[in-house]
Amino acid sequence: KNNKILDFLQIYVVQNNAKFSLNIEFCKKFIMEASERVSALEDGKRLTDEGKASVDLEGGGGGPGGDGHHHEKVEVKPGNSATPAEGPKDEKKEASKGTVIQRPEAGKCGFYVQRKKRFCRMVVKPGAQYCGEHTPLPVTEHEIGSKPISELRVPCPYDPKHTCFASRMDKHLKICNSKPPLILPQYIVPGINSGDPRPPGPIKFDKLSLADASDEKLINIIGQLMSTYKKFVDGNIVMEHLEHSAMEEELNKLEYGPSVLKHLFQNSSLLGQLDKSGLLENGNTFIEFGSGRGQLTYWLTKALPDPSTCQFILVDKASHRHKFDNRLRDCDDIELVRLRADIQDLCLAGLSPFLTVQKESVVGMSKHLCGAATDLAIRCMTQTLRNTSSDLVGILIALCCHHRCEWGPYVGKDFLREQGFSEDDFSLLTSITSWYTCGSGKSRSVQQQQQLDPHHHLLQHSPSHEHLPPGEEDAGGGGGVGGLAPDGARAGHDFSAHKDRYARLQLDQATREEIGRQCKRVLDYGRLRYLQRTTDLQVHLKYYVDPFISLENALIVCTKPLTSG
Repeated sequence: KNNKILDFLQIYVVQNNAKFSLNIEFCKKFIMEASERVSALEDGKRLTDEGKASVDLEGGGGGPGGDGHHHEKVEVKPGNSATPAEGPKDEKKEASKGTVIQRPEAGKCGFYVQRKKRFCRMVVKPGAQYCGEHTPLPVTEHEIGSKPISELRVPCPYDPKHTCFASRMDKHLKICNSKPPLILPQYIVPGINSGDPRPPGPIKFDKLSLADASDEKLINIIGQLMSTYKKFVDGNIVMEHLEHSAMEEELNKLEYGPSVLKHLFQNSSLLGQLDKSGLLENGNTFIEFGSGRGQLTYWLTKALPDPSTCQFILVDKASHRHKFDNRLRDCDDIELVRLRADIQDLCLAGLSPFLTVQKESVVGMSKHLCGAATDLAIRCMTQTLRNTSSDLVGILIALCCHHRCEWGPYVGKDFLREQGFSEDDFSLLTSITSWYTCGSGKSRSVQQQQQLDPHHHLLQHSPSHEHLPPGEEDAGGGGGVGGLAPDGARAGHDFSAHKDRYARLQLDQATREEIGRQCKRVLDYGRLRYLQRTTDLQVHLKYYVDPFISLENALIVCTKPLTSG
């Protein structure tokens, strides 16, 4: 309960613009509000009679920003436990928190789906432990040879995320949902936004990592980076946390936990930025890149004076369940279309009739479009509208995941070259950005364990606790991909050597976090310079939410000079 109250303290301080001066009146007011919220959450999570429990983690189910799944009641039986290979990581800890310990149902798959907090419910063959989708692929010649060809499953050539029987490959390729269309629509032009073509010569597969860079190289890059930041960025980014009245009621709902409120705060501020910039106008065409479940567009329809006069185009590479635009199906007067397309192949000039019949005022937007996808979207908006009568009047992009940027699509290459950075340096810069969001090199689960267990520091010198491989990092916080510790894990380097290196170079955690933050802003400034050069828009780089809500809080806003707020 104390941890829950601390979560709400963070939200309370941001919501009320309060300072951390914990006087008596502040404490009284906070304790009353936090206790009401915690009590409201706990009322819906108490264990019921007859050994049944309702699993509801962090109050996120079904609401905006949650996972959209209804948690089910399951039978708890003495001695039930998850399978060691695929089950929860720490059953005793989960049981102490009130979470139900489950076992796979009889005749069902034994694979534990961590995202859904339950076992897979697919039916398995008699005697089998896993369904066809979760059966481990053979990795050795002995495993391949020990199975009859009729039972051998291999990754699908169209999408390796799923598998199929090797003996039925021809049939699967004809009906696979990931099969590319034989006739591409007009708005799909393969590689149109993929960036500058590679110069002739051998392709370099190995990127320079932090673990491979020498001390001298690393210190020189950091010095060059900090000099660039001070010259172009320092003091030029303002904090502008806005709110929009359309989301006021949603933000005040007591049943939402911190993870849900975080996304609502972000969406509210983005709508406030659109409003301040004069982009919430009737008649505009809004394109949301990397739309996901379409939550931003959904709230945008609530914020517009008359959404029936606008067009809404949602673009995403994947198909998502529980989409928010499904809630707008009954609104016949709202014109909304969802495109399943890769942004690097999207040509806006081919979006007929939405952008070709008459002159449209186009506003491009995205919320947390990861890494290279941000650059692909910028290229798409600035290059593929040229052959149409439509006009780009605004851009709103919330930035994140700079560790996933790539040199080819990145639009700020000219700026970095002017400051003396090369392609090899760029791979180091993208790695350094992860220091800001993952400066400790530890995953969220390890950090939470350290907070909950006062004796956890005794394990900090254990190799299994010092650093985690890249796959264990928190993707939502930027991850540790490319960081020094993960690189060392991949290369098999000694972890103590990395700690010694940090100490030798006087790069403690706080210093690395600040360097990582500056690195992110330098990469963002390169994007800003590109937009200034290729458009007639006024371009601004802002912080749109408090870092208490999200460390990924930078925003690029572009508006016409006459509509600038």
